Amino acid sequence: MAAPAGEAYGRPVSIAPAPLEPLIDGREALARGAWPEALAAFEAALSREETAEAWEGLGWAAWWLSDEPLTLRAREAAYRAYRARGDDAEAGAVAAWLGSDYREFRGEDAIGRGWLERAHRLLDPLPESAAHGWLALNEGSFALNVDGAPEEAARLARLAARLGRELGVADLEAVGLAQEGIAEVVCGRVAEGMRNLDEASAIASAEELQLPVSHGWALCYLIAACDGVGDLPRATQWCKVMRDVAERWNARMLIGVCRSTYGRVLATSGDWVRAEDELVGALCDLEAARPGQASGGLVRLGELRARQGRTDEARALFERAGTAGLLGLGELALHGGDAPGAADAAERVLRRLPEVDVLGRFPALELLMRAQVQAGRLGAAAQALAALERAGDRLGTPYLLGRVRLAAGQLALARGDHEEARRASEDAIDRLADSAAPYDTAVARVELARALGALRRPEGAAAEARAARDAFAALGAARELERAEALLAGGPAAAADPLGELSAREVEVLGLVAQGLGDAGIAQRLYLSPHTVHRHVANVRMKLRLPSRTAAVAYAARAGLL
Repeated sequence: MAAPAGEAYGRPVSIAPAPLEPLIDGREALARGAWPEALAAFEAALSREETAEAWEGLGWAAWWLSDEPLTLRAREAAYRAYRARGDDAEAGAVAAWLGSDYREFRGEDAIGRGWLERAHRLLDPLPESAAHGWLALNEGSFALNVDGAPEEAARLARLAARLGRELGVADLEAVGLAQEGIAEVVCGRVAEGMRNLDEASAIASAEELQLPVSHGWALCYLIAACDGVGDLPRATQWCKVMRDVAERWNARMLIGVCRSTYGRVLATSGDWVRAEDELVGALCDLEAARPGQASGGLVRLGELRARQGRTDEARALFERAGTAGLLGLGELALHGGDAPGAADAAERVLRRLPEVDVLGRFPALELLMRAQVQAGRLGAAAQALAALERAGDRLGTPYLLGRVRLAAGQLALARGDHEEARRASEDAIDRLADSAAPYDTAVARVELARALGALRRPEGAAAEARAARDAFAALGAARELERAEALLAGGPAAAADPLGELSAREVEVLGLVAQGLGDAGIAQRLYLSPHTVHRHVANVRMKLRLPSRTAAVAYAARAGLL
């Protein structure tokens, strides 16, 4: 005989003396992943007598079928029936799941929190049970994904894992280890977090678990962590396992969440054709099955669209993602020449994230640094780079360290320190290439080409620019391809000696800028209009490929022009 509905989900229950045959059929169908069959069986049971167990079973069948109205109606009915029976443990357990349902299906966090509080009210006075573990995990998911409180998520995960070991509920141990692992990674403790995640995934993929969702829950945490830190080989290995699990249980929502993460892994790895298939399919799955969780899929597809040069589509996707799309919109602003708008987006994200969220803050610091460089605020850019370097040191993966060195090279170029820019860009290429990240590697090659050109090494500059152009063309990266082609079109002579492009008047204006004069003072000295002086300064910056007049003066001084 199959386990009772509640026991199959990690807690013992007492079955009311109702006719059992449809209930038994429903439980057995749940155990096989036959969701429509389970739904029909529990509906048959309810037609005989409305018991809490039948309502709860119907809720699980509807959950797997992504039937939002029926899931909520059935679970709330189960909650009321358990309360009417005086069974606060069972009512509290159902309330804990309702807390997540309202967030995942509808994005209604406040209602979800209300159900979690109700679960606490019922369960806290009772002896520890598996229900307490599931409450902790659902609360931990809120802490991690909504509140930006990874340390609290880790604490709750440790509670769930302990209860799983003590009570012999492998589901709680697996998901608890996984949730603690990703929380550790988010906080910058990558090695410790990955150990927990690997162990959790081994349990989820090899052991018999009572709750089918436990398999996917644990594996999705691992894949998300790998994607965040750029551990692409590990992510690829576990994504294959995850797809097998999701297909076995016909779990469209699990396929959607992990499929979108895998899509970004493929994009980072350079397989943009498969990435597109995965991301578009994932978004369809998420919007149909779990619209409250679709923001991640929207952002990841938006990132690919932006790199493909499909800017309008990318912007629409980021806007649909709400606050999750802020960084994407900031990236579009930066590439559109709106450095202040990009900096505002990055700073807004940083204000929303606590200092402990090292992984979440990393891309925001990266964007902020580049925005400040483009705006010519090199002091502010240096501060952002220092924070980015600290985050990179804590996270410590080759991929993220490569991105840090790329940022360092971009700032060095802006300062006119082309030798440091060369070294940093070379370091970035080495680490990013070792991480099998061709797009990022090609971006670093463009920066190296610029540095070599400024150092009057035209052959090396042209070789790096060609390699970047070929990589962007192979990927279909239209946005960056134009940049690489423009660099090549400038020719080796221009790349080697950009100062040679300056006119005599522009050199004269630059010399007066070096003396500390503003546009009005220079105009008065040279008998020009301030508008003409401003245009000369803009031309100097453009020809030297530098973001500010301060950087142009520093570069010209190093070259002995001033």
